[in-house]
Order: sequence, then C-alpha cells, then structure tokens
Amino acid sequence: MAKLVHNAQKKQHRERSQIQSRSKFGFLEKHKDYTKRAKDYHAKQNTLKILRSKVSDRNPDEYYHKMNSQKMDARSGLLIKDREESESLSMDQIKLLKSQDSNYLKILQQQNLKQILKRKESLLFNGENERKHKVFVDNDTDLKQFDLAKRFNTTKDLLDRVENRLTLDQLTDGTNKIGEVDDLMAKESLDKKKLKKYKLLKNYIDREKQLNEVLQTLEQQKEGMKNGAKKKIKNDEGKVIFKWKKQRKR
Repeated sequence: MAKLVHNAQKKQHRERSQIQSRSKFGFLEKHKDYTKRAKDYHAKQNTLKILRSKVSDRNPDEYYHKMNSQKMDARSGLLIKDREESESLSMDQIKLLKSQDSNYLKILQQQNLKQILKRKESLLFNGENERKHKVFVDNDTDLKQFDLAKRFNTTKDLLDRVENRLTLDQLTDGTNKIGEVDDLMAKESLDKKKLKKYKLLKNYIDREKQLNEVLQTLEQQKEGMKNGAKKKIKNDEGKVIFKWKKQRKR
C-alpha cells in the first residue's frame, strides 16, 4: 500500500520584533517573557508576606542565642557572618596555596635581581671592580714629569670623568672657553639624569628587601604547619624561628 506523505511546506510563524520608532523602549515583550516576570514578582511577594508574618508574631522579649553570636550591619540591616561560619580550607590546601605564593614571589625576586644587576652595570656601580685606565712609562724620569691632563689632552677638571671626558679640541671648538666646562657639558642635566637612575636602582633594592621579608614570613608559616612538638624561639638576630622536640626514630 502506498504511503501518503504531506509534502506541502508549512508556513513559518515568526515573532514580531520591536518597530524602529519604539526602539527606545527596549525589546518587545512576548507572552513567555511576561509569565517569567510575573512568576518572579509573585514569588518575591510571597516571601515578603511570610517574613512580615514572622516579624509580627515574634515576641520582642524572648531571648535567642543568636543575639550574641550574630551581628547586624547598621546601614544595610544584613547579618554579618563570622569567619568560623564560612567554609574553612584543609591543611593540605593551605600548604599548596602557600607553596604557590612562595614560588610566585621567587619569580618576582629573580626578575628584580636582573634589573638591579642591569642598573649597576649601566651606572658603573662595580665597587672594587670599577674599570681603571693604566698608563705605562719608560723610566722614572718620565714618571716624575708625567702630566695626566696633557696625556689625555683635556683639563684637570675632567680627569675624573671616565664616561664623557672631552678633549681640548672639543672644548675650544666654537665660541666657548676652556674655563666654561660646566656650561659646555650641561652638568646639571647630566647630574639629574644620573640621580634619576640612582633613585630607580634604590627602588629596586628596597623592593628586594620587601620580597625577602615576605618570603621569610611564608617560610616561617610553612614551618609552623609541620607536625610534631615545637616551640617558638628567637635567634641572635631577633627573628622568631621554630624548634622541634627531638623524637626517637625506629
């Protein structure tokens, strides 16, 4: 027997959208949107009705234990939960979090140390390893008659400057005189730039000290979480450390 199939295409019923002239009022609400909004509104009204009835039936002279354990915010009127009521983490979870914090701080410390070394190299801040210029002479007579300013073709005021020592030809070039060395080199601007670099280096060094203190605090907290009988003592430097009681091992 042949199978009857209805091949006629069904008409698609599309929902009407908001017209352009009423776009300022938002989307056009359908019946399903109205039912959701109505259910939500009535649920809230029923909740408020139950709460009002409980408040009206409550005896104000009756004592409740929650009066001492709970607190209420004066502005919002909401209850403030204590930390004990919130979900507490296990000891393993706390150890994991502290180990992750210490690893992150160690990464920051390494980056900070690289910046300190980079700034020191740019400022020639090497201490005893600061570069020096050695000049060799043939005999003692040349050593006695040796003139360092003449050797480098500069003035005595510029002998201490290793990074920007100008020669006499550079100083006498133009309308400037040899005595006007500070004006030629713009000494004030150079000193300001160098001072700015030193301040930046000091900030990195201070940050290194802060990171060390935080790392030591985290390590101390991790040590305090270990099992066993222990007590807090102060070492010669005045820092608090833990000392464990000796236990005999099998």
